[in-house]
Amino acid sequence: MAYFRSFVAVLSTLLALGWPALAQDTFNAETAQHWADTAIRAEGVLENKRASTPALENLRADLITQRAEALSIEDDARKKVDGLQAQLAALGPAPEEGVTEALELATRRSELESSILFARVPLAVAQEAFQRLDGLISEINTLIRERFSEQLVERGPMPVNPALWGGAFSDVADYSSRMWSEVRSNLNNDASRQVLAQKAPMAIIIAMLGLIILFWLRARFTRLVSMVLQAGEAASSWQLALLNLSKLVAPSLGAAALIFAIYWADVLGFRGVAILNALPMAAFAIIAAPWLGRSVFGSKSNPVDMIGVSAPTAGYKISLVLGIIFALSLLIDAMAEHGNFSTETRAVLFFPLIVMASISLFRLARITRAKPPVAEGEPEPAAHSFAALLAQALFLTSISAPILAALGYFAAARYLTFPTIMTLGFLTALLVLFDLFRAFLERWVDGQDEMGSRKDQARLIPIFVAFLMILVALPVLALIWGASQSELLNIWEWLNAGVSIGESRFSITDLLVFIMVFGVGYTITRLVQKTVRTSVLPRTKIDSGGKNAMLAGIGYVGIFLAALAAISATGLDLSGLAIVAGALSVGIGFGLQNIVSNFVSGIILLVERPIKEGDWIEAGGVEGTVRKISVRATLIDTFDRCAVIVPNSDLIAGAVKNWTAPDITGRLKVPVGVAYGTDAERVKDILTEIATAHPQALLYPAPSVVFVNFGASSLDFVVRIFLRDVNKTLSVRSDINFAIAKRFAEENIEIPFAQSDVNLRNVGEIGEALRAALHPKADT
Repeated sequence: MAYFRSFVAVLSTLLALGWPALAQDTFNAETAQHWADTAIRAEGVLENKRASTPALENLRADLITQRAEALSIEDDARKKVDGLQAQLAALGPAPEEGVTEALELATRRSELESSILFARVPLAVAQEAFQRLDGLISEINTLIRERFSEQLVERGPMPVNPALWGGAFSDVADYSSRMWSEVRSNLNNDASRQVLAQKAPMAIIIAMLGLIILFWLRARFTRLVSMVLQAGEAASSWQLALLNLSKLVAPSLGAAALIFAIYWADVLGFRGVAILNALPMAAFAIIAAPWLGRSVFGSKSNPVDMIGVSAPTAGYKISLVLGIIFALSLLIDAMAEHGNFSTETRAVLFFPLIVMASISLFRLARITRAKPPVAEGEPEPAAHSFAALLAQALFLTSISAPILAALGYFAAARYLTFPTIMTLGFLTALLVLFDLFRAFLERWVDGQDEMGSRKDQARLIPIFVAFLMILVALPVLALIWGASQSELLNIWEWLNAGVSIGESRFSITDLLVFIMVFGVGYTITRLVQKTVRTSVLPRTKIDSGGKNAMLAGIGYVGIFLAALAAISATGLDLSGLAIVAGALSVGIGFGLQNIVSNFVSGIILLVERPIKEGDWIEAGGVEGTVRKISVRATLIDTFDRCAVIVPNSDLIAGAVKNWTAPDITGRLKVPVGVAYGTDAERVKDILTEIATAHPQALLYPAPSVVFVNFGASSLDFVVRIFLRDVNKTLSVRSDINFAIAKRFAEENIEIPFAQSDVNLRNVGEIGEALRAALHPKADT
């Protein structure tokens, strides 16, 4: 503490001695002193531990705000120090002892060193304040958690004790009596009556409008929406989802109109207004709970299967009961807070609600546990797993909550029951919203093309939306289960403070900026690729392989630039990691030599294009058509319908036979043998005629027939044909062979085949052995 005050005193002295530029900065001595005063106050509060929990939460909020301020000033001061150090480094190293430096350089070096010295003062003060405030926040969090834990395990009055019931009923009756007394007092007051006379007509109109909406317009509004959407028996999922959502609108509007009419009349007193303030949420709970039950468990007219369970009647009744119980808890809370109810009264009033809620939760657990059968070999849907997990949690809550309440652990029983009901309602609402989004997404992909590309693109959208909904749900669930806003703010500030990387901090905000900038760059890259593919390349004479190589190059360059822009946007300085990265690069270089070699080879293949997609190649004993060339390997489809992945380095270092480069023309050789004594010239003419007549044969160079050899049993010829498309070699060879066989048969030209004569030795001995085996001699 003495160090901190001396630091502030030094800073104040420096400011007073003529550093106006520094005094105009966001940081000054008053700010540091304010931090110190708040820290001292927090230390005193933590030392005596007599402050209430709300007071501790307010103090924690102040500390969080000042910690964020200290972090901001620390970042600004660090940027200023870094800038000054960069200027000093630009002047070069300081001269060695005995070496004279130019006067201008020496003066400037001295000024920069002095500026760095003074610029480090707010940086050091902010860093010290940040650590001190952060430690105090942690201590307050620990104290609040300890109090909360003690409250949960603290045993109070047992609500099953009949001696407490009379006092509880008396408190409720007294509150009601006082509330109506306030109303009568307002009605007996002349000024209040005049105000009521002015507001009554409008209040009556609003109330009548609310009643009309609730009891007359609600069903008609649903039918009207159904007619507009044309949602009949064959309605699509998005029409049913929108129709279901409309069933919540009319009751909510009607209840809101009735409550607003009471507000407008302004006849209630202090206690009545307390209940009226809780009435909107209570009314919405009663309206929304059965609607959520029907949405999840289905209805007779709309059987749904969101969690794999269909129980229209039971789901509706349980949801309605839970909604009423939650609404009553809100009203009792309002009465207890403004009526100063005792702990005994609170325990007695809440005990029947806890018991009824536990029974409903137990029934709900039994319903959700009843999963429909899954076909053999099919994986279990995620909704079924969620329902099973939910059933286990509900079983545990429904059994433990009433037991704890009966034994006097009122806080623990209440903490288990009502947050569970709120969690069910919130998660169910998210599920219904997700189902609505999915229905609209299905409608959007209904207009897909024949190849279904839009459906493929939209396949991952629900997962992304579900992930975002989970992120949004986490802080809400934390608030439901007892977290305070200051705690969430503390977590956000902690995430925003980030972690130190080198001399820089990387926070959640930087991560979001990185994702956004990279996402924009990636999207722009894909748009450029699409524009080039659809608008530019079709107007060129580049072959398909060149087009693919160009598109791949645009993609790699675009992603690299997007990553570079994202890193620059976050302001992340990775220079401090240069030494570590250099050391790692040596190890990675040795360990990943093959990968690096394949990567470089892939770049060479894309740039030089010795092979391209669609080429027919032979390499390393593999023959087939190139399907894709990536930066690491090349995918080849063999003629046996087998995909072979060949490392790019093998294609660069080894010999590759490309049948379709530089064009698709190629030569076919068909060997033919005829018997000795056949007219060779006649054979040549026939073979030339057959080869020339084929539609795939090129006239230039013209087909040729070569007499290559006098074979062992034949005169050997080879028909050489240059084909228009070498990819049709097999079919052309078959056609030529069929044609040769047919013409040779017509011309009585014999195609010789090998014959062999087998000579057997010792034929007589073999015959005797066979006769002896077939006709054995009789025994004498």
